[in-house]
Amino acid sequence: MMRVTRLVPTVMALALVAGCGGGQSGDLSGESGKKGGSTAAGNGCDEQLNEVSLDDASVLGFDAQSVLSFAQQPFQTDLSWVAADHVDYSPSASQSALTLALSSLDKAWVVHSVPAQSSNQEGGGTLAAVLCPPDHLRMRVHAELHSADGALAESFEGSLNARSSYVATLEHAIDPEHVAGTFQIEHVTSAVAGGSATVQNLRLDAVLTPGGMAGALTAQLTSMNSQVASGSPLTFARFPSDARCSSNPGNTNPGVPVSAGSAALGQTGTDALAEVNDWGALSLEWQDRAQTTLELELSDLGDGCVQPANDIGLDPALPVAMVVYPVTLKATTADGLLQGQYSASLITFPTPGGVGFSQRIALDRTFAADALGATGFKQVAVPNGTERLRVGLEALFSRGDASGKVSLTAMKDPPCVTNPEPPSANSSPGCSGTELTTVTSGYWPH
Repeated sequence: MMRVTRLVPTVMALALVAGCGGGQSGDLSGESGKKGGSTAAGNGCDEQLNEVSLDDASVLGFDAQSVLSFAQQPFQTDLSWVAADHVDYSPSASQSALTLALSSLDKAWVVHSVPAQSSNQEGGGTLAAVLCPPDHLRMRVHAELHSADGALAESFEGSLNARSSYVATLEHAIDPEHVAGTFQIEHVTSAVAGGSATVQNLRLDAVLTPGGMAGALTAQLTSMNSQVASGSPLTFARFPSDARCSSNPGNTNPGVPVSAGSAALGQTGTDALAEVNDWGALSLEWQDRAQTTLELELSDLGDGCVQPANDIGLDPALPVAMVVYPVTLKATTADGLLQGQYSASLITFPTPGGVGFSQRIALDRTFAADALGATGFKQVAVPNGTERLRVGLEALFSRGDASGKVSLTAMKDPPCVTNPEPPSANSSPGCSGTELTTVTSGYWPH
């Protein structure tokens, strides 16, 4: 059994940050990447590029060669063309296969982002500093991208970006009028009445890992008439066709499917599950100071997804990528107040700034107000007027320590949520948020 230290109970915030400022932009070619050079990144930040050799690991702790060692392997995956709202295109909804081959052009830079001068002048310097991407490596590469159906046949020079030696991202802007393959936009319908529409910002985004790649071909639909202009995202294709690791709309970093037995980032899901189950009983203190022990048992491990974190505004101490596996979690306290079983997530990642691996359990489930038994909590009083019950559990196992929190929360929605007014041309009235009341909670270590 591993030791559990008495620390202030904290659980690392590992949620993927949704796209603040969008994906990587600016000098994607790397042409202006001279030491001390600066280019606009397009997100309120300027990029300062410092050229380094491919084997220089002195700045970030890993070198370009370690990234290229897996990024230059041939990548092949199935590809799914999907129906796009308001757009008819060729080849339309169908299945194919996609191959990607990269070769190094022997150039690399350390990219450091700082608030743009214009942001400081507008008084947004502090916010821009928070949202600037962390330092990362950029490598100049040549890419050959081909789909088996001939729709894509791109050959281009671009940039590979990486914040670790095990995940890299590639993006490429494509002119819809000059696609090398047979991909063609045939007809576009406006999303606003009586308007016109165009497809803009066609781009390919890919996440590369030693175990495979994933990504999408996306664009923006711009519609307008004399009174209204609107924009909406389009997805023309995703790869692989397995959508269980697809990213949320607006997140350009999709997940890469992996098996439970694959050491995608260095640790298999099977080993991560075993480590968590070996911890045994954890000392837990309820909010009323009553003490007991908590046992967490994982089973039913499924295949996972390598999920890279978006680069905007992340603390460099947080992991740059993680593998998320579906599991069944059984949580039991010795005092009998909690005896629950839930669908949850097991997350494993290389420990930031250290050696070895960390594991995290994440659970956030909502139940009907009259389903207290299904929550697993017993001998608790639910407030009158409760409409839903939420069970939350966060557990972090890292560097020989364990910390976490389990809670039951009562939720009460305001009338504007449970019985919203019908839409009208007038501005909608204000709506207060859902009222949350902690029924009970417990922490470890205490």
